[in-house]
Amino acid sequence: MLKKIALLTLVMMLAVSMTAFAADDQNAGTKLARGGVNLLAGWLEFPKQIYTVSRDQNAYIGLTYGTVKGLYEGVARTGMGIFETVTCVVPPYDKVFIEPEYVFDGWQK
Repeated sequence: MLKKIALLTLVMMLAVSMTAFAADDQNAGTKLARGGVNLLAGWLEFPKQIYTVSRDQNAYIGLTYGTVKGLYEGVARTGMGIFETVTCVVPPYDKVFIEPEYVFDGWQK
């Protein structure tokens, strides 16, 4: 029980620290936040790519090519999240290694 409480506390502290940094300030905190968000939400690339490819092309291509693209993008985004989280204290802080910066961007046309 104590381990679960400690883990929950750690996750909540990480979530709060990721929201504490201003988006305009480029420092180790913003790199850590970007890495943490991409690490935890990288799996959202899967439904995002199915949706965006279906919207831009058609449903069949969205379900086939969008699925493959979503898996690839999800693995890439999660990997970059790990990389940015581990190297958050190493400059450059303003270089974005994957576009869009967050998985939540790019859903609209």
